[in-house]
Amino acid sequence: MIDDGVSAQDLLAANDLLGKGDYAGAVNLLERAVAEDPTDCSALTALGIAFTEGGEHSKAVKALERALSLQESIPEAHEALGCALYRLGKIEEARKELERALDLAPQDGGVLRNLGVVLDRLGEFERGSDMIEEAYRLNQFDYQAMYALASVRLRQGDLESALELLERIASEDAPINLKMLAIDHVQNLRRYLK
Repeated sequence: MIDDGVSAQDLLAANDLLGKGDYAGAVNLLERAVAEDPTDCSALTALGIAFTEGGEHSKAVKALERALSLQESIPEAHEALGCALYRLGKIEEARKELERALDLAPQDGGVLRNLGVVLDRLGEFERGSDMIEEAYRLNQFDYQAMYALASVRLRQGDLESALELLERIASEDAPINLKMLAIDHVQNLRRYLK
C-alpha cells in the first residue's frame, strides 16, 4: 500500500468540522494528519485556519509559517496568516500577508474583504472600502463582506444603507455570530433613526 500523505477525506472532514464550529475537533483531526506527514502543506494550512477560527492565533501563525516555508505560493495560507496576525494586533504584518494573498488570488473575495478591513484599520479608508465593496460585489451572500460593508457605511454616515445590509444579515441564514451582531445593530439604528 502506498502512503500518499494526508487524505482528501481527512481534509474534507476537518473542513466540515470547521463549518460546524467544532474548532477543537478540526484541530484534533488535523494535528494527527500533520503528525503523519509534517510536510503536507494542505494539512498545515487547514490546521492554521482551524487554530485561527478557534482563537489560537499564535499557534496558527506557527502552522501557517511552516506551510509557507514549504510552499510559498499558497494564497489561503497567506490569507489565514494575515488574519491571525491581525487578531494578534500585528496590523502591518497582516497587511503584507494579505497583499501577498491578493497577488496570488486577485479575485478572491475573502482576501479582498480581509485586506479591506486591514486597510480600513490602517486609515486607508477609500482603498479599504473599495476592496470590501468588490468582495461584496463578487459574492452577495458573503455575510462577512456584507457586515464589513455595513460597518464602512456606518462610518461614512450612510445609516440607511448600513441598516439595509444589517437587516439582511439578521433575516437570512447568516452565521449566528454575525446574525446576533446584526440584530443588535439593527435595534440600535432603528432607535437612533426614530
